[in-house]
Amino acid sequence: MKAARHNASPSAVALEIAPHTAKFMTAILSPFQIQQVNASTLTAPTDDPVSALRALLEGQPLGSRQVGILFGREMFSLRTLELPSVDPKEIASMLELQLGKLTPYPRAEILSAWTMVGVLREGYTNVLLAIARKALIEQVLQILKAKGVQPQWVGVSTQGLESWWARHGAPADAPAPPGELTALLDVDGSSTDCAIFSQGRLVFTHSLTIGHEQLVGSDSAQLRWVGEFVRLPRVLLHEGVSGKISRGVLTGVTEGLDRLAEQLATQWGVGVDMADPLGPFAAAPAVPAQVAATRVSYAALAGVLASGQAPTIDLLPQEARVSQALQVRSKHLARLAVSVTILLFLAGILYLERILILSHYLTQLRSRLGVLEQTSRQVVERQEAMRSVRAWLNPSQGLLHVFDAVSASVDPEITITQLSYQEQEPVTIRGKALTMPGAYAFFDRLKQQGTFGNVHARSVAKMKGAEATGAEFEIVCTPGS
Repeated sequence: MKAARHNASPSAVALEIAPHTAKFMTAILSPFQIQQVNASTLTAPTDDPVSALRALLEGQPLGSRQVGILFGREMFSLRTLELPSVDPKEIASMLELQLGKLTPYPRAEILSAWTMVGVLREGYTNVLLAIARKALIEQVLQILKAKGVQPQWVGVSTQGLESWWARHGAPADAPAPPGELTALLDVDGSSTDCAIFSQGRLVFTHSLTIGHEQLVGSDSAQLRWVGEFVRLPRVLLHEGVSGKISRGVLTGVTEGLDRLAEQLATQWGVGVDMADPLGPFAAAPAVPAQVAATRVSYAALAGVLASGQAPTIDLLPQEARVSQALQVRSKHLARLAVSVTILLFLAGILYLERILILSHYLTQLRSRLGVLEQTSRQVVERQEAMRSVRAWLNPSQGLLHVFDAVSASVDPEITITQLSYQEQEPVTIRGKALTMPGAYAFFDRLKQQGTFGNVHARSVAKMKGAEATGAEFEIVCTPGS
């Protein structure tokens, strides 16, 4: 299931909004296939330009999703202008100055967007300029926002027809020679859009408020419809579009319009082909039945979705664009925050695991050190005992050796009264001598003995008493030479 979701092709949704018609289309982008279409058409007159959209959203809930929006030709003004510059920045400044002259509405009440058509002569650029009422677009955006729908772009249906023609006309036909024009007539339910192409580029547009409903129900509507398009070559000449119509294409809702196509072909003197608006595109099996039931033209919607990109003319208000960018950025930040949280959580788990492992090792080390400490203490005690034993067993440092050294230095004149010995401490010898010289002679013999390293007489004094003779002495010496 996860692999299937990962490999699923992305889909796109677009709406086309007009005063009497609102259309919906969803399609898979790669490979392109139309999945679903629907429309809401109002037959009664209405002053609400978005009533058809409300009716569509009630019958076709879109849910929370992103969509593209096309405005029908009746809801915007589209003009082709030739400006004396090829610099896009200069062209933008010129158009900003011209907007006040091209519309009766104040600058604050309109939205505009433009795209370059091409350079028809040196130093001049032809641009296509679209102008729409800001209040109308904002009203549509509010309705969609209330339904949880987020518009990605706001284009015009004419550019959808241009994309449709690029898909329909380019593969089968070579580009027309310069000066030869193609007239594409898209018949909708209540209107007809006319797009004029020169070498595949859109150079002029025209719209009639006469659609299929009027054409099949009224002969006068047919006469007005044919009359308007018979005058089209003169209109093109008046608008400065050079060239002549060399081909006509009739698409949209064309059922029952064969006789009108023949009349146009006769008046223009060129062939007028009838084309299925969804003919160039693959569609799900249920789509033809949905198209037949709604009886509107889906050519513009199919063209803009098949192009796979937003139209170059985008009338989305700047504040909505900023809000959209902030929403995208907030989503990215939210994803980043979730990713950072997950990383911190994993790092915390690893850190906690490391702490637990180190605590376990520390406990083991302390246990082993406790055993080693007890063993080392026993070893030290045994070493001390062995040192004492070795000291007692070593005759050169033992008490017997001291006794032997003292006795070897004694003669008949010397009497030892006390001998003090403590391990690793100096030996103290107290005694008496018959004469003072005898005491010093004993002192000298101890030095010469070699048993003691440091021998000095702490005191040598005559014995006390009137009849006492001889001397008393106290000698301190250090064992070891």
